[in-house]
Amino acid sequence: MLSGASRSCLIPYGQGCAGRAAADLREVYGTSVDLHPEERGGGESGQFVAIPILDGTGLTAVLALACPDPVLPSESVALCRQLVPIFSLTLSGLAAEQEAHKARRDLALISSLGRLIEAPAPAAMLLPQVVKLCTGSGVAGCAVIRLAAKGRARGRVYKGCHSSVRRELTALLEFEQRLSVRTLAAGATRTDKLALPGSCRYALCTPLTCNGQELGALTLFGGADLVSTAQAELAGTVARLVAGALTEAICEERVASFDTENEKKLKELSLLYRLSNTMLSTIKLNKLIHLTLTALTSGPTPFFDRAMLFLANERSGSLVGMLGVTSENAPVLSMPGGGGDDLLSSRWDITEDEMAAQRESEFSRQVQGKRLELDPTLNIASQAVLERRLIYIPEETGIGSDASAVARTALAASPLIAHGQTVGVVLVDNALTLSPITQEHLRFLQLFTNQAGMAIENSMLYNRIEDAHRQLSEAQENLLQKERLATIGEMAAGIAHELKGPLVSIGGFAGRLARKLPAESDEWASADLIVREVIRLEGILSEILLFSKKTTICYTRCNIVDIVNETLTITAPTVEEKQIEISTKFPRQRQVLLGDCQQLKQVFINIIQNSLEAMAPGGQLSIQVHPAELDGTDAIAVKIVDTGGGIPLEQLNNIFTPFFTTKASGTGLGLPIANRIITNHGGKIHVTNHPGLGAEFRIVLPKHW
Repeated sequence: MLSGASRSCLIPYGQGCAGRAAADLREVYGTSVDLHPEERGGGESGQFVAIPILDGTGLTAVLALACPDPVLPSESVALCRQLVPIFSLTLSGLAAEQEAHKARRDLALISSLGRLIEAPAPAAMLLPQVVKLCTGSGVAGCAVIRLAAKGRARGRVYKGCHSSVRRELTALLEFEQRLSVRTLAAGATRTDKLALPGSCRYALCTPLTCNGQELGALTLFGGADLVSTAQAELAGTVARLVAGALTEAICEERVASFDTENEKKLKELSLLYRLSNTMLSTIKLNKLIHLTLTALTSGPTPFFDRAMLFLANERSGSLVGMLGVTSENAPVLSMPGGGGDDLLSSRWDITEDEMAAQRESEFSRQVQGKRLELDPTLNIASQAVLERRLIYIPEETGIGSDASAVARTALAASPLIAHGQTVGVVLVDNALTLSPITQEHLRFLQLFTNQAGMAIENSMLYNRIEDAHRQLSEAQENLLQKERLATIGEMAAGIAHELKGPLVSIGGFAGRLARKLPAESDEWASADLIVREVIRLEGILSEILLFSKKTTICYTRCNIVDIVNETLTITAPTVEEKQIEISTKFPRQRQVLLGDCQQLKQVFINIIQNSLEAMAPGGQLSIQVHPAELDGTDAIAVKIVDTGGGIPLEQLNNIFTPFFTTKASGTGLGLPIANRIITNHGGKIHVTNHPGLGAEFRIVLPKHW
């Protein structure tokens, strides 16, 4: 007899010696050419015999004998025939024990699976335990559950195997993928044989279906007994239980997802409603901007890490950075007194200290220093403004040219649109946590900025109305003031004209008297005082007449630098007397404009003389001339800075008021005359006060070319 070891094989009925013996229930003799490839000794010569082992009338097994000799010994065959009943009884017992073991194993698997799915769990937790049960119970050497793809979601794969077949896992998964596709297409259990060595040579795949819906497929790999009817029924039972549990898990996940989605929507709606209430009750633009950005970055679960706001400047064609807020410096928005928890009446509020802290943060200063050109090719903020739609880029290298302002992360820009006009843009990112920006966040940002745009536009309109109202009130006050000044001027001009004649006579007689009196006598001193006071009064009357007189401008080409130098020559005695240090900065190019040179000289004489009188000995006077722009036209600016200690705050608003003076000897008409000449030339005069240091006068004159 040939020696051999037990191994699993599968010989079809009617093929080879063993297959014919099983089909015909009789002894079958043959040689190596008559054997099936699965029969032991198929590659050797000699004689073979297959003897069926019957249990009553049923076939239990086939006993195969082989001998290298041409003829099998008859006594060996006879002895085997005598042992057939013993083999039959032994095999029947083994078969019964094996069936009982399989039944206990299958029952344990079903029981464990029942306990597992008794408490519903998410698919990600349930399915790995299912494949572990299938392999741990001995039903299969490898188990795979492949979920069907739904929409954009790709089907997930859960797998488990014995350590002995781990090397073959890649090949098994490739085979499983093809088999599961065929199984789901057919809608029925399929079995197949693998051309692989090892214990997992057979595969059984059954669909996971529930209520007519295909959820995926369960594939088991194992030995030949895996393709038996009993194992197919067991796999079907497992598949039905898993499909039911999976359906329940999916339903619970959907319910939880719906709850989460509803909570998100409720949160968004409440935020939008509170935002609407807040914006309707907030008129101040600065506070509104702080509230808008804080709402996006505040709370335990903020929508975004950072938010920035840029307002559009149509004149300059740029976006101006207004404020930047991060979740680190965004306070929890409070409810004003009496707001309570009532959603229908609640609104947010933010304190002045909190707004100041946000403005002074490093990030906000970086944003405020940004000026973005309105060019869609340079930044997404301009693209959002010009295209009037939300723009989202997964990665963006900073705002403008400074990559430090915004880290390399996902960035979204949403325009602020109101009444068909784009007033600005809000930029958001998650540069601190690097968390993704979801579609839900983008949708909320769109709704949020739609409301914010209307509120900001309304606030800007309200501020414009306030400015217009204030300007109208100021204009009315100016008209009344001018009317009063015109009346005073007419009266002063009449009085000055009437007084000037007698003063000339008094001065003349007093001079003649002084010349006839002995010098240094008391009478001479009195006459000399009369002469000096008459000269002073004549100067005052001359200024009054000049101020009340309607001036006519004789336009000529004036070099502003020459006018300033002539003024310094005229005031040189005072400069030398008080030892004032003069510093000038003039451009190389000639700064020429059309104007009345004499009147402009009077302007600089009045201003410089006031500065010299205000400074103590040893003071410093700085004069600078440079090109400028005034209302979109070319202009020339002259800046005069002194160290006279500045103008008292209570007097600052009256320096251009006629007859207002703080000097013992003065008419209070120097600066008003200068202001009127500058205004008549179409220019402007700006005063910047530095209390304790000095004052700065900046005269801007158009060139009139």
